[in-house]
Amino acid sequence: MTVRLATAGAVAAVLTLGACGTTYIDASKTAPPSIDDTTTTLPTVPEDTPLPNLLDDIETLMEHLDEQIVDDEQVPGTIARIDDLWAVAEQKIRDRDPDDLFPFQQAIDLAHSGAERRRPADASKGYKVLIAAIAAYPAG
Repeated sequence: MTVRLATAGAVAAVLTLGACGTTYIDASKTAPPSIDDTTTTLPTVPEDTPLPNLLDDIETLMEHLDEQIVDDEQVPGTIARIDDLWAVAEQKIRDRDPDDLFPFQQAIDLAHSGAERRRPADASKGYKVLIAAIAAYPAG
């Protein structure tokens, strides 16, 4: 009985300790530059902007978001502008067709997920969901 326990303990120790590895930190990678107070901001989105224009602008920004995430360039600014446009577009869709809001929100959420988790595939999927949502949305 003690031999079995000793053997089981040894196997458990080997399996547990065998999973440990060495972590390497790549010193050549640098932290992204911080945003300072001198950064220029884009103008606010007027409430009377037509919905098709808002959706076109969001589509344009999301089209290459996956590439921006890979290259780590201007992602926070792009997401901030998408959010500004979405705040106005969301209200217009909610007022007109609240049942059609879900796919648009899903696209925006995927864009955020891609940016926050550095997952270009999420951003790319968000763009595809947005394209389908725009195509399915009733015109007018």
